[in-house]
Amino acid sequence: MATDSILEQFRIHDFLSWHDNGSLKLNPDFQRREVWRPEAKNYLIDSILRRMPIPKVYIRTSVDPRTRKSKREVVDGQQRLRAIIQFAEDEFALTRRSGEFAGMRYSTLPEELQSEFLEYPIAVDTLQNATDSDVLEVFARLNSYTVSLNPAEKRHAKFQTAFKWSVHEAARDWKILWEDLGVVSGRDRLRMGDDSLMSEMFSVILKGVTDGGSTAIDRLYMENDEFPEEDVVRGILDSTLGAIVADYGSLIASTPLKRSPQFLMLFSAFCHGLHGLRQGGLGLELPPGGQGLRDSADIRSSLTGLAAALSEDTPSGEYAEFVLASRGSTQRISTRAVRFGYYLRAVYPS
Repeated sequence: MATDSILEQFRIHDFLSWHDNGSLKLNPDFQRREVWRPEAKNYLIDSILRRMPIPKVYIRTSVDPRTRKSKREVVDGQQRLRAIIQFAEDEFALTRRSGEFAGMRYSTLPEELQSEFLEYPIAVDTLQNATDSDVLEVFARLNSYTVSLNPAEKRHAKFQTAFKWSVHEAARDWKILWEDLGVVSGRDRLRMGDDSLMSEMFSVILKGVTDGGSTAIDRLYMENDEFPEEDVVRGILDSTLGAIVADYGSLIASTPLKRSPQFLMLFSAFCHGLHGLRQGGLGLELPPGGQGLRDSADIRSSLTGLAAALSEDTPSGEYAEFVLASRGSTQRISTRAVRFGYYLRAVYPS
C-alpha cells in the first residue's frame, strides 16, 4: 500500500473555501446510497453550534502535476460535509429540536455564532496519493478493529427519522432514570441501552403492552417515519415518568424494580392509570384507563412487596407467579402480561 495517512485538523471555513474554488470533491464512487434526512442534518449542525464533537472525515489528496493544484476527495464523511455546506449556503433552517436555535439559518445566526461555526475544527485523516484499492483496504482494516453493532446501535445508524430523534432526545431529557435511578447502567448506555428502553416506552404508549425484542422495535421505527403523534406521546411519557420519579424514585433506585424489564412494566401500569393504554397483546381485560392512581402510601407498600419478592431465592406466596415471570424471557408477551398485571394491581385504584 503506497500511501501515507496523516491526521490533521481543518476549520469549517477551509472546507467551504475548497468547495467554492472546486478543489473539494464529494466522491460518488464511495458515497453511501442513503441520503441524510433533514432530522440528521439538523442534529449535526446543532452539535456544531453547541461545540460538541463530531466524527472525523477521511480525505484522499493528490496534486495535479499540470495545474500544480491540490485535489481533495472526500471518501468518508460526505453526508456531514454536504449538510455543513448546505447550511452555510442557507439551504435549510434549524428545527424546533434545536431549542434556542430553532428557525435559524446561517444568515440569521448572530455574527458571533457565525464566526464560531466557521471556526469549528474537524479532524481529518488525509490519505495521500491513495488508489481506490488503498482506500478500500483502509476501511476494511478499520472495520476489522471495531466491535459489531448491537441492534440499538444499528437502528440509530440506519434510521434518520423524526421518530428516531424523538426517542433519542427523550432518553437524553430523562437522564435522571439512568444517572440517578440506575435503570440502565453506564456501560449499557454506551451501547445505546437508554434509547432502546425509551423506544419500548414509546411503543407502550402507541400500541399498549406487546411482545418486545429487536424485531418489534425495528418495526416500530419503520411504522413511525414522520411521527405526527410526537407531541402527544411526549406529553404522556413526561407526565408518567414525572409521577414515577417524584414519588417513587428513591424506592426504585434501591431495589430490583430499577431493572429495565421491571421498570418498563411499572411504567406501563402507571401509564394506564394516568392516561389509558391500548389492549396491545394482553390477554387480560384491561380496566378503564385514565382513572388515576391509588394513594401513594398504598402504592409504595405494594411496590416494596414486589421488590422484596424479586430478591427472594425461592418464589412463594402471592408473588410467586410474578417472580417466575420475571425470571423467564422478559420479551415475551406471556411473561410481560403477568408482570404488568401485578404492577397494575399495585398502582390502579380499587
